[in-house]
Amino acid sequence: MWFVHWALGIWFYLAMSFAVWIEGADTLLRTESPLRDITLSAPSIRTMLGVPLFILASGVQNDCHVYLASLPKYTIPNHPLFHTMICPHYTAECVIYLSLAILGTPQGAWINHTIFTAFMFVLINLAVTASVTKEWYIKKFGKEKVEYRWNMIPYMF
Repeated sequence: MWFVHWALGIWFYLAMSFAVWIEGADTLLRTESPLRDITLSAPSIRTMLGVPLFILASGVQNDCHVYLASLPKYTIPNHPLFHTMICPHYTAECVIYLSLAILGTPQGAWINHTIFTAFMFVLINLAVTASVTKEWYIKKFGKEKVEYRWNMIPYMF
């Protein structure tokens, strides 16, 4: 990992923490006792969509990372998730952010703009990284080994 990637990651997570905190602070400050305002109700469509997406993407990402950690150094992944994509764990990361943008949507909005902006940043950053990864695979193992694999999004990219 480059130092620049590391620094960008630190900056991103700090900025996201502050952005989400600032966005939610007004709601917490308007409430006298946030714990008293908690009520149980039927799950919304956002919840029924966002929670399974989050759980599925988290499981896929974990499965990919466990598999990648078990590989000998400098080998092409042969796990089923890697048969059509170079970086399915990047796809899962993006789905996690998208599910959080859906789940964190303020009342009256379609999506949480702060987290959706983070999703777009992560999508672009990981798309560039996936392209570089595919180029490295081609250089290391030959074009015929990876040319049929998509970078991150099957049938699109």
